[in-house]
Amino acid sequence: MSEDLRRIEEAVERAVRRALAEARTEDLRILAEAVKTLADYVREGFKIFDERLRRIEERFEKVDERFERIDERFERIDERFKGIESRLSTLENNVKYLMSAVNELKSALGVTMEDYTAVWLSRWLEEKGYKCDVRTRITIVVNPLTGDSREVDVICWNPLVVGEVTTTIRTVEEAEREIRKLLDSVAYAEKATGAKHHAKILAVEVAPSEIAEYLERRARELDITLVLGRRY
Repeated sequence: MSEDLRRIEEAVERAVRRALAEARTEDLRILAEAVKTLADYVREGFKIFDERLRRIEERFEKVDERFERIDERFERIDERFKGIESRLSTLENNVKYLMSAVNELKSALGVTMEDYTAVWLSRWLEEKGYKCDVRTRITIVVNPLTGDSREVDVICWNPLVVGEVTTTIRTVEEAEREIRKLLDSVAYAEKATGAKHHAKILAVEVAPSEIAEYLERRARELDITLVLGRRY
């Protein structure tokens, strides 16, 4: 019970005792008994009210404890996320280092993106039942007299497969430029051989995710086989 309620109860009790002691007539005694009864009701009401307040305080304390536990859980989750971010950062640095090392190795060995694409194309054609000596960096001559010619990154003569290779495409404009270059190379090859192309290949080593999605959509529209190395 709170201190204020205790004082009120004591004051009421003193008033009742004084009224009973000083009562000289039956009416006063009846009135004093009524006051005492009322005081008992008031005292009991204060007890009930005080008990409810105590329960409410206990509930609030439990709620506070739950919020404290929730805060602790969020702090642990936050620490885990920080750990994951640190690991991802380390992994990203390792990947960059590995890619740099691979590029240095490719440069030292004289291996180019065209060479990788040629190996891929040979295996891709074998799976389809074709055996082809895929060539790289070939100049197609359409008219020797006029010098009408074009260099193609990757080509298989039979069946006729033409491929263009680029290291990176960063924008939609660059994507459209490479696609146009591939379509022109296919047209030159068809004109030079008199045969329809079996497939056209666009190989891209690296592209942002949104450009990669754009390339995939355009490849479906133009029936281009897209070979995409890494997206970021």
